[in-house]
Amino acid sequence: MKLKKILSRYWPLLLVLLLGASLRLYGLLQNPISLFSDEVDIGYQIHSFLSTGKDYQGNFLPLQFHSFSDVRTALPIYATALVSLVPNVSLDLAIRLTPAIFAILGLLVIYFLANNLSELYGLGSKGTLFSLGFWSALILSVLPWHFTYSRIGFELSMLFTFYLLGLFFYTNFLIHKKVWALIVSLMLFSLTPMIYSTAKLALFFIPLVLYILPGTKELLWGKKIFLWLLLLFIPLGLIFINGGAAQRFSEISIFTDPTIPTEINFLRKEDLGPKASVGSKTDFLSKATHNKVFYSLRIFLKNMVKPISFDYLFLQGDTNPRHAVQGWGMMEKAFLIPLLFGLYKLAAGKCNKFLFLIIVLSVAAILPSALTRDGATHSSRTFMLILPLVLVISYGFNQLFSSSKWLTVLVLFLLFVDSSFYLHDYWSHYRYTSERSWSAGMKELMESVGRHPDQPVIISPKYEYPLIFYLYYTRFDPRKFQAFSQNHTVYNSTSGNYNLDGNRIGDSNLYIASLVDYKNKPTVLLPNAVYFLTRSEVDTSAIGSVATIGDIISLPSGEPLYYEIHY
Repeated sequence: MKLKKILSRYWPLLLVLLLGASLRLYGLLQNPISLFSDEVDIGYQIHSFLSTGKDYQGNFLPLQFHSFSDVRTALPIYATALVSLVPNVSLDLAIRLTPAIFAILGLLVIYFLANNLSELYGLGSKGTLFSLGFWSALILSVLPWHFTYSRIGFELSMLFTFYLLGLFFYTNFLIHKKVWALIVSLMLFSLTPMIYSTAKLALFFIPLVLYILPGTKELLWGKKIFLWLLLLFIPLGLIFINGGAAQRFSEISIFTDPTIPTEINFLRKEDLGPKASVGSKTDFLSKATHNKVFYSLRIFLKNMVKPISFDYLFLQGDTNPRHAVQGWGMMEKAFLIPLLFGLYKLAAGKCNKFLFLIIVLSVAAILPSALTRDGATHSSRTFMLILPLVLVISYGFNQLFSSSKWLTVLVLFLLFVDSSFYLHDYWSHYRYTSERSWSAGMKELMESVGRHPDQPVIISPKYEYPLIFYLYYTRFDPRKFQAFSQNHTVYNSTSGNYNLDGNRIGDSNLYIASLVDYKNKPTVLLPNAVYFLTRSEVDTSAIGSVATIGDIISLPSGEPLYYEIHY
């Protein structure tokens, strides 16, 4: 297809891609203001892998990268490693650039996927400039939920794009009857557990999603279905064989929450009343009402409902500053109009099958998150809810545009105003209000540490545990750290020696410790040691009277963070 024809046919899409790419690529390393611990962990895993072929715990070509207290999915790390090899792309930039690239690709894929769904469900307007695909790409390009995660070293934008690609190739298979498209689709779906941990559970919903798409039963569902499903679950099986697949889920599951027994006992004691004597036992009804099964079920039902609440979607959003700009919902308020209009049209029209798809996609997105303790408003774990929401909003815009172009222009104007306020908040305020959540100052701290390469360095852990930042920013030899890990000598207690309460890392010069006594100069000191203490430790102690305060490491907002101390 000649360039002129491409431009004439796809110019709205190209404008949307330009908008989405500009929002996602501009100032990647300036906002969010710093790489936080998980991003830095990815960076050191890549440094270790490119240097040794192993993760920093010493596992060769891992299917899962083993970090300090977690296992990391492999594909985002491998993808980021490839991006870091591009000339003039630093590892810091690669950590943020990789999700941005997948996010921009997602804008392109959702355009073609939405148009395929429009054809399969007979929604019309596929061949028009302002098709369902155009509205989907436009909505996704400015959606705060997608925008936020596309600018940070999280796996979500990659997972979302793989999921969209899987659906796109599968719908292509249904439309054009090409078996290769089916194989590519199942391969893409099968890789999702290697991108994000929660996707291990979400993978089990994919056969249901595919089953309800028009044409599946006629083309695929038969004796060979088990062979196709085998292809879908092979990588998941390899992960289970590799070990650690259930570790993360067991740590965050509502069924393993250690606070539940205490909560249940408290409720049962309340049933006894304030005048109950010591040693009173609760009756059968109290035990039948307050038990682990019903308590977990209530949490689960709450977690299923909250992600689709008005408060979460449009007002408060995720309360974690790393996941969302505080005071904003997960999407602009202007989207409420096409969302409600789209739902009304789907329910009132002849699109029941498409509405059923939306419901299944929503449940499949929410249910894995609902099984986790804070899954109700955890925007990472409910990220896949973006797809059904975008499809409904785009259908609403499509129907609104057919009914009243002036009203559509008004809604787009409101969206422009809403998005402008959001971006102002993101660039003018969020950078500084979220600085502590993004581990701001740790890079500068390690640069100060790096100026003392041959001296013992003591870093207080009272702001943020500094080990992974030290390893990454000083480019600590991965082979040496792998030896520490395999010999179980990473942490070596100081046992109060040298006035230190903490650990020496291996046989290195790094000590992560607090001082035992801040008021008096220790009788036994580490020779030629440099101390980095937090502002609170210096301000609330008399250490300035027994030691010399040197350089000050400050937060980007100017607030002092660490002080360099010399005895």
